[in-house]
Amino acid sequence: MSFAILRMQKVKGNMSGIGKHLDRSSDGEISVPENVQENQIQNNIHWNKHGKAFTHKEWTDYTKENTFSNRINTEFNERYTIDKKIRKDAVRCIEYIMTSDHQKMTDIFSDQNIAQEWIKDNKEFLENIYGKENIVSMHLHLDEHTPHLHATVTPITNDGRLSAKDYIDGKKILREQQTTYAKIMEKYGMERGEKGSTAKHTRPREYRKQQINRTR
Repeated sequence: MSFAILRMQKVKGNMSGIGKHLDRSSDGEISVPENVQENQIQNNIHWNKHGKAFTHKEWTDYTKENTFSNRINTEFNERYTIDKKIRKDAVRCIEYIMTSDHQKMTDIFSDQNIAQEWIKDNKEFLENIYGKENIVSMHLHLDEHTPHLHATVTPITNDGRLSAKDYIDGKKILREQQTTYAKIMEKYGMERGEKGSTAKHTRPREYRKQQINRTR
């Protein structure tokens, strides 16, 4: 049985680095990270806030004006309604990685119907936590060793506050998310990792480093 992998990290401050990695673009030009198979980068698919799908070429053109930082700041400008300046150390968005082991993800993406269902289930999982309006973008990366889905969400509450604590406050909530996610992934032959395991949680940044090492 394969494990359902759900990784999360809070993003603060400068977002240009993570934006370049997720978008695979910078200033309207394709950006190729060192762990990426360059000849596969055009296979990536991206979705904007409204759920519209873009090819990688289309997304590269789109992000020339709609950079990662601009997309996040637009959410604040439109939906942050508190008469208080956002702190510099505030969590501005949350990045998720959703995947499994290489063989399992290869099997899923060998059948386009199953792949589309998997993407849909991941999107609905996040919508049930944050609401549709907080999902800023999603990115299917097919150019690395293992296919995986990224999503960025803004933790803006229904009453117009910016509060990551309302969504991911404490280890208990994170464990519950892991359990819920694994339950959804059962139909794809995945299971949850051991509850209370002493294994160190791998943050998305560290997970990406592991993927780099695997391709070397």
